[in-house]
Amino acid sequence: MERIEQHFIPSALGNTAMTLVEFGNGPSGITIVYGTGFMGNPTATAARLEMAEIAETCRDEEGNPASVLTLPTSSMRESVAHKILKTSSFSPLAEEIAPELNRYLTCYSDRVGIVGHSFGSRLAANIPSVLDNPDKTEFVATDDAPSWQKPLGTFIAAVQLAETIDLSRYIKHSPDPEAQKAWQKNDGEKMPAVPLLVQLRDVIAMSRGGFVYEDLKKSLNKLQPGTPVTLFAPELSRMNDNSSKNIRKLITSLSQKFPGLDIRGVLVEDSTHNVSVANPAYFGQMIKLSRINLQP
Repeated sequence: MERIEQHFIPSALGNTAMTLVEFGNGPSGITIVYGTGFMGNPTATAARLEMAEIAETCRDEEGNPASVLTLPTSSMRESVAHKILKTSSFSPLAEEIAPELNRYLTCYSDRVGIVGHSFGSRLAANIPSVLDNPDKTEFVATDDAPSWQKPLGTFIAAVQLAETIDLSRYIKHSPDPEAQKAWQKNDGEKMPAVPLLVQLRDVIAMSRGGFVYEDLKKSLNKLQPGTPVTLFAPELSRMNDNSSKNIRKLITSLSQKFPGLDIRGVLVEDSTHNVSVANPAYFGQMIKLSRINLQP
């Protein structure tokens, strides 16, 4: 954490839509493209702890921590939010940041890992489909993308309220004192205000079931054979029906359609959508499981 360096990367969505996170050694040989939750602040201490854990898990051959490139945490602009809502796909948002994303990855990174949580999972699922060099992608890991099992519809407001209550509970009982302290702060740089209409459209888009068919499958077509694609599913999430039966059914279906890929599902038992805030190491464990070679 004491070596963390964050640089805003200007894009079509504005100067603070994405950040590049390094740890004192300049660009690393591997970059983790990281999509976090809706309206998150990547400069907050809690977010920086998460990214430090991610970077530590993915050191390059020289021992340098990975660079972390954060994705937008909302559509930012009304025109982009409108396209997402119209198509039930988050690909319009991925396309907005694709020029800057590709410019950095082409110049500085040999290998790419893609990680997403919640809103960030909906966006992360699209990233391989907009990369100039998708063959650099080492793994894709998403955590509880809203409506990935079935559309939430109008229930999403009640679901988000319940998950917010769980968020407070996880913070209060966090086993990581540093994470607990970080979440109790309201720190970080002031981020630009996102128009209310954009926020509303983003939430409605998340309530629609476009994750598998409109987003993920386009990316799966671009990945190299054998690439691990891991879908994490907190068992008690209200964002989805994450029963082991449903997960097996979806993973089986995707594996049949994309037999060359290493598609896995991980049920995170006794955990809800926001369990990740209890311990930033959650994301490090996601990456470790996602990089294990399970194919013979």
